[in-house]
Amino acid sequence: MFDDLDEEPKVDLTPLIDVIFMLVIFFVMTMTFSKPVIDLTLPAAENSLAQKNNQELILQVNEAGTILWNDKALSKEELPVFLDEHPEGLLTLMIDEKAPFQSFVWIVDVAKVKREGRFVIGTRKNNSG
Repeated sequence: MFDDLDEEPKVDLTPLIDVIFMLVIFFVMTMTFSKPVIDLTLPAAENSLAQKNNQELILQVNEAGTILWNDKALSKEELPVFLDEHPEGLLTLMIDEKAPFQSFVWIVDVAKVKREGRFVIGTRKNNSG
């Protein structure tokens, strides 16, 4: 009669393990995987046409980050003044592929302010291959 009382109580953990396993699967399936940094490499233009217009202002940024107009260097302080002095014409930005990205961002920011967002980022055909 008292034989059942001597036996230790047993807890079946199988349903608990099943629930935990289902929760793990749910969280893994709904988790988003993302990289914190995007490595961006822009391709070279295959078919670009060099057009010269008398009203076109071509600003170049070389791989050192120097801003050039007609092979004359412009400092960061001179660029906004230069754009104010030349309000006419289409502003074309030619950025070297090895130029520092911060230089690109800075010149685009100044061009957006001084030209109300009207400018062109030009390309050249890659002659290396």
